[in-house]
Amino acid sequence: MKNYSNVMRKHGKTFFWATWFLEKEIASLLYAVYAFCRRLDDLVDKKGNKKNLKKVFSLPDIWKKNEYHKAFNEFEGFKSKALPREIIVKEFLKGQVGDLNYKQPKNIDQLLVYCYQVAGSVGLMVCDVIGIKNKELKYYAIDLGIAMQLTNICRDIMEDAKMGRIYLPKNMVNNLSIEKFKKPSDNDKRIINSARNNLLKDADEYYKSAMNGISHLPSKTSRAVIVAAKLYQAIGESIIKNKISYQAPRVYISKLHKIAITFKALFQLKKHFYIKLHDQHLHQSLLKLPDTHLK
Repeated sequence: MKNYSNVMRKHGKTFFWATWFLEKEIASLLYAVYAFCRRLDDLVDKKGNKKNLKKVFSLPDIWKKNEYHKAFNEFEGFKSKALPREIIVKEFLKGQVGDLNYKQPKNIDQLLVYCYQVAGSVGLMVCDVIGIKNKELKYYAIDLGIAMQLTNICRDIMEDAKMGRIYLPKNMVNNLSIEKFKKPSDNDKRIINSARNNLLKDADEYYKSAMNGISHLPSKTSRAVIVAAKLYQAIGESIIKNKISYQAPRVYISKLHKIAITFKALFQLKKHFYIKLHDQHLHQSLLKLPDTHLK
């Protein structure tokens, strides 16, 4: 299996930092999953690649005989039991199609569905490749993906606006136009920053939920996941604590701060005998999607 660590090292520094705690074999699988997701995400974001992406979505027999088409060459060499499930990969692809045919979400429910498709599904892919079968743990993997995607959205508002996309729900920003996001009045800035801060508070609820599952993962995996979660959550905390406007440059966590967060996260990690019952209210918008509720 090809080593895709260079892709995560270049584009996902927070995740790469956390993978130092993983066994080599598990890390290699997660590098491949990240590279697959990153490649398709780049096809959406870069002009001129839409035709190529649409070809990926229309390929026949991708999952024939449980083997992936060469379009998904990141998964080449995976054992069949470690392949992400077809139904989950298709949800991820739906999220990418959603970006191709971009529409601003009307409300938080639509936004959460999008977050599930582009990030919660990634959490489920990770569960598949490392062999997590427990249904409750998958709930928490979805929650962590949603939390991280909400953080991404809140961090990248201005960058997304320049690409013609607004992910903050219309009813949270008084239906402000994309032009208003690019050239806001003082009142527009207050509305947008307030909506962003509320979404970061929502993200914290999903981070809090995700923590209930992390301690039940294999020990090295749990260390890597809690570090990644805490580092990502710190981005939102920094935005709110420092009252950073959405127009400011992208927020990063310094290396020194990363080290401090890492040690604190590892100290907070404690094993629990029972898996805490999941708050299904968090999945109320997602009940038609895979792995979001008991069947």
